[in-house]
Amino acid sequence: MKTPSQPELVDFEVAIPNAQRTKIVERITIRVPIERDPITGEKILTTEALDLIESTQARHMGLMLPEEIKSVRLSLGLTQRQFGELLQVGEKTATRLENGRGRPSRSMNVLLCALRDFKLPLVYLETLHQPVGDWWSSAFEEPLLIGAPRPSEGGDEADEGVAADHQNLALAA
Repeated sequence: MKTPSQPELVDFEVAIPNAQRTKIVERITIRVPIERDPITGEKILTTEALDLIESTQARHMGLMLPEEIKSVRLSLGLTQRQFGELLQVGEKTATRLENGRGRPSRSMNVLLCALRDFKLPLVYLETLHQPVGDWWSSAFEEPLLIGAPRPSEGGDEADEGVAADHQNLALAA
């Protein structure tokens, strides 16, 4: 019986799909390590080759790589469980995203990029975990308008100021 061969490098064509994964939009050739079956001589992709292929696809599709996702989690000081809860995907999915066994959807990738780039406050995502009754109903009981006088404090002029502030807030959002 022959012993397993040492890995050799071969050219491999990586198909890059579109965002919907309905067609191939680009083909990239990379060098990957393979091993040959000692009996048949068949080429077998190594684990390293599969990782290279996966990361090439992800990079060309604009998706974050597993090590980048892990870096985001660590920079936030979260465990995988906490990270999964924050993203509302669960611990197992968070683990799969970090170890490369899963790839983020395009929308999840946008969320991860926003966290990575400090464009989305962690507090905001944490408040989304509250039951709807906790924040939704209290938000409409007595609106907080910064810098606007309360209607009871100034009569008609105050009412006009509140209305203008409501309009400005709606336009800003």
